[in-house]
Amino acid sequence: MASCCRGLELNDMYSLFDEVFNAPFGYTIPRDRVVVIPDSEYKAAQERQNAQRVARLEARRAEHLSVVDQLEKQIAELQPALSEAEPDKELAAAET
Repeated sequence: MASCCRGLELNDMYSLFDEVFNAPFGYTIPRDRVVVIPDSEYKAAQERQNAQRVARLEARRAEHLSVVDQLEKQIAELQPALSEAEPDKELAAAET
């Protein structure tokens, strides 16, 4: 298939086209889009976003609670060993 522009790839052509809209010193003109939607759609989008945030926060809370449970188990396992070691320290201190 023959190209209409010899020596230029299609992507190069678009990048050259974009250069026309660049001001001097590399400043680019913002090309933000503004979309107007009804209030009802905006509120529905906000509710969906809030529901997603709540779901993420609940998942994080569940992860943190599982870490707390693991820490409590480790403490419970180590607690008897700690109370067994304390009399040994007292005995060693009494002997010196």
